[in-house]
Amino acid sequence: MLSRSLRQRLGDLIREGEPARRVPPYPNSPDTDGGERRVEPAGIEEVLSGGVLEGPHGSLFIHERLYTDLGERPLPLLEKLSALSESGSANGCSGNGWGGRARLRRRRRRVLNLEEIAAEVDSPERGLFRRYGHRRMLFLDIETCGLSAAPVFLVGLCMVGDGNLVLRQLFARDYTEERALLHELARLARESDFLVTFNGKSFDVPFLRDRATHHRMGFSLELPHLDLLWMARRRWKHALPDCRLKTLEWRVLRRRRAGDVSGAEIPGLYHDYVRRGEPHRLLPVFHHNLLDVVAMVELIPPLFDPEAVTY
Repeated sequence: MLSRSLRQRLGDLIREGEPARRVPPYPNSPDTDGGERRVEPAGIEEVLSGGVLEGPHGSLFIHERLYTDLGERPLPLLEKLSALSESGSANGCSGNGWGGRARLRRRRRRVLNLEEIAAEVDSPERGLFRRYGHRRMLFLDIETCGLSAAPVFLVGLCMVGDGNLVLRQLFARDYTEERALLHELARLARESDFLVTFNGKSFDVPFLRDRATHHRMGFSLELPHLDLLWMARRRWKHALPDCRLKTLEWRVLRRRRAGDVSGAEIPGLYHDYVRRGEPHRLLPVFHHNLLDVVAMVELIPPLFDPEAVTY
């Protein structure tokens, strides 16, 4: 295992290994004298607020925002999440676990068939909220340098705070900080009751485990897991052309993304940042990751509401 000082030195060498690029000046620019402008490498700390966390496996950068910073009102959303863990009906909704037990008791004198019983009993997903509540959920979304055998460099998280939602992003400023990122993620997972992802059972969690194995680290995400993609497919596979997260944002949440970046471009943008130090080019990646996490949080109420409709 590399020592902390050696990892830090390797990271410095990676960032310094490529000379600053010279780019041509803008045509007719008043502040040019016919020469070339020099672009100096910079760190992500210069364009995003946050701090550097030092741990047993090195350092990483943490960027944190609140749901209210996005101009959103958290209380209506928090009330809906809280209602999922309460007994009886919630917001007057019925079916799919909303007040199912209470109705089953009211109708116990009538013989029900198997389909009616299945509709009245709480779903396993609703059972997570009944058992744990909503206070210690951990929403998770990752950005990687490829589909396999490639580093994970950004982890977007959301946690329920006191009257707000806390959006936290863990960022590896170079390849050597991936170990510190995995260590901090595992620490936060140990403080949570259950995990919420979108396709995390098939991609995010196995990918993180593979990266921990690559680094020969002890890593565990052995938490109850709520995968919203599976729920969305059960609910809307016949009503929507597909169940991608962007489709659900538009057809269920009634919101289109702006300023987003294609997932295919993300690995190249990160590699360029590590080599050249151009943090402004990574801002759309942070934005993309943040939108994914926010969409997951906002999708939970309509996923459990049988009266929610698609556009």
